[in-house]
Amino acid sequence: SLSLSLSAFLMSKRPKLAYGDYAKDAPRIAMVLTPLDDVNLRLAAQIGVTDVVFYNMDEMPSTAEALLAERKRVESFGLRLACVEGGPPMDKIVSGEPGRDEQIEHYKKCIEAMGAAGIPILCYNFMPWQFRVGRTSYEVPVRGGALSSKFSMADFDNTVVPNAAQLPTASQMWDNLKYFLQAVVPTAEKAGVYLAMHPDDPPVKLLRGLNRILNTPEDFERMLGLVDSPHNGITFCQGCFSEMGVDVPATILRLGHRVHFVHARDVIGKADDFVEVFQDEGQTNMVAAMQAWRDVGFNGIIRPDHVPLLPDFEEGHDTCFKAKGYFSGKASGYTMIGRIFAVGYIRGLLDSVWGRELSSAKAVGLKQ
Repeated sequence: SLSLSLSAFLMSKRPKLAYGDYAKDAPRIAMVLTPLDDVNLRLAAQIGVTDVVFYNMDEMPSTAEALLAERKRVESFGLRLACVEGGPPMDKIVSGEPGRDEQIEHYKKCIEAMGAAGIPILCYNFMPWQFRVGRTSYEVPVRGGALSSKFSMADFDNTVVPNAAQLPTASQMWDNLKYFLQAVVPTAEKAGVYLAMHPDDPPVKLLRGLNRILNTPEDFERMLGLVDSPHNGITFCQGCFSEMGVDVPATILRLGHRVHFVHARDVIGKADDFVEVFQDEGQTNMVAAMQAWRDVGFNGIIRPDHVPLLPDFEEGHDTCFKAKGYFSGKASGYTMIGRIFAVGYIRGLLDSVWGRELSSAKAVGLKQ
């Protein structure tokens, strides 16, 4: 049939990746744990999560020994440490200022350490470090009185940062990205590590006078073409692509051959005015999106990204533990209770699209 022929063609564009010799035919559910402690590791195992993401937007363990210690702790709960999200410091890499070569050498050492520790995916972004993720409220009521975050350009304090005139133009940022990728992708290839670029959040071209260069599907195609290697790939944040105003399932079919990591979240609105909502009530057809991941042969990890805060059951991140390196207000998106619902919702999508015999936690679990 036509649909089967399309699926076969799309899968032929994407090599079957081992991701450290544990990936099978269906994706695996991963989770950021805030905090990354024994209680939350036990919770993740109990609700059918198979993989853990080490999350810190400012830095990461830089030696194989430190990463192996984190991996062993995670594996003691029957889980897999599959990804580092955030990565090493790269403010000078993004801006192209003096000191970037030293940061690149440190970045390469961290990639080598990940390879030695058997952690296959590194999620990062290329937003200017003077201002990265933007929101205008972290206390917007959504379903049932849960609280979530919002971005509205009309309400945003878009004051230009003091040194914006000295910072790179969009063209110079593309040059900086190419310089970085040409330096680090060969190291990633040797180490067996897959780089996965996250979109700008929000996906707008200019914020506080700072250029942002990864906010359309065309930008990502350009990025992939800078160094044509499976190890130069994408973190496909469904929320960010939804904010771009594109057809998310169609964009998955377009870019999915180089995606290593999926963030499952959704919004209502577009890049200049949106609210983050529960994964089942946004503007994306999540079933069609999951079918598109099947059609491109995706077998990496999917994690629930930003989730609303359930204030009757947990405190907001203005008063308790925050995701490291992520500065926000009350409904940060990184509280834990909402993720329980999100994991169950993603599990239902996986089972309905792949079939339980391929997608269950047991089917994709660690080799014993």
